[in-house]
Amino acid sequence: MNIETHSALLTGCQLKEYRILSVIGQGDFGITYLAQDTKQNQQVAIKEYFPDNLAIREEDSIEPKSQQDEKNFVWGLERFSQESKSLTNLHHPNVVRVLNFFKANNTAYIVMEYEQGQNLEHILIDTLPEAKIKNILPHLLASIHAVHEAGFLHQNIKPSSIYLRDKDNTPVLLNFGTAHYAMGRLHRKAIVTPGYAPFEQYQIKGPQGPWTDIYALGAILYRAVTGITPPEVLDRINAITRNKSADPLVPAIDIAKGKYSNSLLQGIDWALQIAEEDRPQTVQQWANFLLPNATNTLKQCKNISSTDTRQSINRWIVIALIIIGLNIGYVFYINQTTSDLKQQHAEELQNSTTNKINLQQKLKLAQQDINETATNITSVRQQIAVLQEENYSLKEKLNTPSSTISYALGDIIRDKLSDNSYGPDMIWLSGGKFMMGDIQGNGEENEQPAHWMAVENFAMGRYEITFTQYDRFAEATERNKPDDAGWGRGTKPVINISWYDAYAYAHWLSQQTGKKYRLPTEAEWEYAARAGTISQYWWGDEAVPCPECKDETISIGSSLPANGFDLYDMNGNVREWTCSEYTANYVGKERVCVYRSDRAARVERGGSWLNPDMRVSARNYSLPDKRYLNVGFRLVRED
Repeated sequence: MNIETHSALLTGCQLKEYRILSVIGQGDFGITYLAQDTKQNQQVAIKEYFPDNLAIREEDSIEPKSQQDEKNFVWGLERFSQESKSLTNLHHPNVVRVLNFFKANNTAYIVMEYEQGQNLEHILIDTLPEAKIKNILPHLLASIHAVHEAGFLHQNIKPSSIYLRDKDNTPVLLNFGTAHYAMGRLHRKAIVTPGYAPFEQYQIKGPQGPWTDIYALGAILYRAVTGITPPEVLDRINAITRNKSADPLVPAIDIAKGKYSNSLLQGIDWALQIAEEDRPQTVQQWANFLLPNATNTLKQCKNISSTDTRQSINRWIVIALIIIGLNIGYVFYINQTTSDLKQQHAEELQNSTTNKINLQQKLKLAQQDINETATNITSVRQQIAVLQEENYSLKEKLNTPSSTISYALGDIIRDKLSDNSYGPDMIWLSGGKFMMGDIQGNGEENEQPAHWMAVENFAMGRYEITFTQYDRFAEATERNKPDDAGWGRGTKPVINISWYDAYAYAHWLSQQTGKKYRLPTEAEWEYAARAGTISQYWWGDEAVPCPECKDETISIGSSLPANGFDLYDMNGNVREWTCSEYTANYVGKERVCVYRSDRAARVERGGSWLNPDMRVSARNYSLPDKRYLNVGFRLVRED
């Protein structure tokens, strides 16, 4: 099939020993040609690196459109070249074979075997019988398994990336997307095929692995048994989190039950789980569920794709150096058994005395791990200590009858203080699971990785703590009142208070009410700020003006409306202290409170009059003894 294009090489054009016959495909990053190999006298497919958003063709040469485009063009060309060289070493009967790679015309070309057949997109005009699916599926599973065993991912599996050969109806996997993904990272946007891409591919640094390709193949199988392309994963998340409705993806087991085997349908549904940890983690694991004889198929595949253990290890080293040196989007994945590693290590010790040095280095690393573990144990002990320290009035609480009050989402709670006045307004939030971090990939490095997080029931302060509320505490405890910078006190959020000041206020309020108040964890803060949304702001993805805002604080609740949880000023006025320790990326500390005596920096959340970034995932931090004109706090009340 010929495809008309005004930017392609002309028919008859000669590239080394290859003569262009026609164009057989074109995408955002390149053009694929049918060509004649004049030396081997055979037809081949040639893919040309040509990102049409960055470059134009001048005669036969590919030239960047601008100086900035030149920088990005060269960056992408290197990724394209590295992908090509890696594929050259991958040999499997169901993966397109790369025959050659060369540079010419200020760009690069991949020469591949030309397979006569048709892509799966043209075949999936209707559902496929299970017999045909099970003729194709073992080959696809084996080919993807081989790709993963070789150390990288496909990242672009969709119906048009799979060809069925005319001669024997076996599938061929082509159109790898690793370079595409790397270009997406460069431009900070997702380059995906809706319906076939899992959520992690919409993120700049999403946690991709074998489960990513498994989702895509699961989506193809879903279409094969239902005749329907799965809804885009962002629409699924939006329906569940924002609209509080059911997942728009109807399970395959519900649509096609009775027409296909339960193991096939349940395997498809397993692969299409939104959270990556809920999917099969390896092709082997998934294949064992889908097909009784898949294990043998994948073992045979492994024998075909590698010659011996030492060559496989060398290939891993080369690929690892490429990934580290060029910071590309390949995903490194190794699966060796412990017994294999022990046997290999024993052989290496016998073959070379230099391994003694390697062993010493490993022992040194092991000692570092031990030291790190000891540090973690100390941290846990500190967490236990702070729980003991904050377990106020335990005997009194034991003698008090248990409360029978139960709260619903959105209930307003006002606890009485010892003088019969009321504490801050608290909004009851039902716990749940949400996606935390920079979901859209437009934020900073410290907002990654986006990940699933669960929180328990808690009440969140409806407003930031005001000067009036804090001054009452200062008077009761004979503390110095913070400076208001001449902006006024009253209902304005308290400023110029350290993390220790906020901690002390929460402890005092707990003593006054007999309830447990504290600063929110970073996870609780974002859960409350998102209010069930996945957008950059709780109202959407575009910033909105604040006509009431000025170069100082304003009274609480007087700027933007409340979010979906009836919480005010979560996106502005002042940044807010949390109880969580700051780390450059998420490693789990966002879900817990740091020990009071720990000097580590604390996370601050939310925009302020001084910092206009109001996105719900934006993060800041300060040392706990610092005080600022633009930092205040709000509290959490535990169940």
